[in-house]
Amino acid sequence: MKDTLIIIGLALVAVIAGSFIFLYGRGSLSNASSSAVTYGAPGAAAATVPFTELAQGAHSTIAVRANYLITSKAELAKLWKMIDTHAQMPVIDFAKNDIIAVFAGKKPTAGYAVAVSKVTDANTREVTVALTSPGGNCVLAQSVTEPYQVIELPKTALALTHVDQEITASCLR
Repeated sequence: MKDTLIIIGLALVAVIAGSFIFLYGRGSLSNASSSAVTYGAPGAAAATVPFTELAQGAHSTIAVRANYLITSKAELAKLWKMIDTHAQMPVIDFAKNDIIAVFAGKKPTAGYAVAVSKVTDANTREVTVALTSPGGNCVLAQSVTEPYQVIELPKTALALTHVDQEITASCLR
């Protein structure tokens, strides 16, 4: 039991460190790979990057707003244990693709969500993250949630940045 807690703690620290770099290291996180996708050139218009949702849900072990860049099978295995999914861990070709996981953090009720709404490449790879909160007129389940989404997208050598987009959902019909 104690060894398991230590391993989970170390995994959490590694993932939090990666997310800190992704969140606050604008322009400092890059992925040098000979097979990297580079859509943008200086001054070029942003190109939309396709991505695939692998998982999303309302319960995880991440209590703070965070983004994670997953670049290996070992990191993905750790992430998969941190989310509440019954789906089997996907097989990813990390030579060609990366995983991004976004977390909204601990929320007091149902009605919150987090999702990548857009990914574009120009001088950087910009990930737009929609953070949805329930409106004041919503009737909500009184249950603590930790919303998350996990996506797969092509690998890039561009620095990662993100933009949070706050959305308030209306519950009026």
